[in-house]
Amino acid sequence: MSDSLETLAPEAADSSTKHPFEQGLELYEQKAPLNEVIELFEQGLLISPRESSGHTCLAWLLLLRQEGDDATKALAYAIQAVRLDRHNFQAHFNLVLAMLVNGQAGVRKEFQQALNKCLHEEDVAEVVANLKDALERRPDFAEATKMLNWIETP
Repeated sequence: MSDSLETLAPEAADSSTKHPFEQGLELYEQKAPLNEVIELFEQGLLISPRESSGHTCLAWLLLLRQEGDDATKALAYAIQAVRLDRHNFQAHFNLVLAMLVNGQAGVRKEFQQALNKCLHEEDVAEVVANLKDALERRPDFAEATKMLNWIETP
């Protein structure tokens, strides 16, 4: 979830009031309760509904929390993030993760597409760092472990 703040909320970059996406990222980095962070991203999507990064982050947060119908919602947010920005590699990886969590078919094909979206080694390193962060926050996240193994095993 390490998108730049300017990418997440360009219209808020010059204002004195922080966009909910910025507030949410700050709380996430401080390891605040996921419910608080999710609420800020939901508010942010009301302001910026066509922002792929907002959908990407919300999918990620719901996958981490996994309460109730979070997995289904995460899949919908990940699909929307990819629709809004086909070049958003993290959205593609979140889609793979959501597909795994939801038992969807076509995971390996989407995983390969996600890898193909990574233009630089730094992109892959960011995905690996995000997955490791997920496992720190939720050690029982088997699907994150599976994806990490796929990336790290040639």
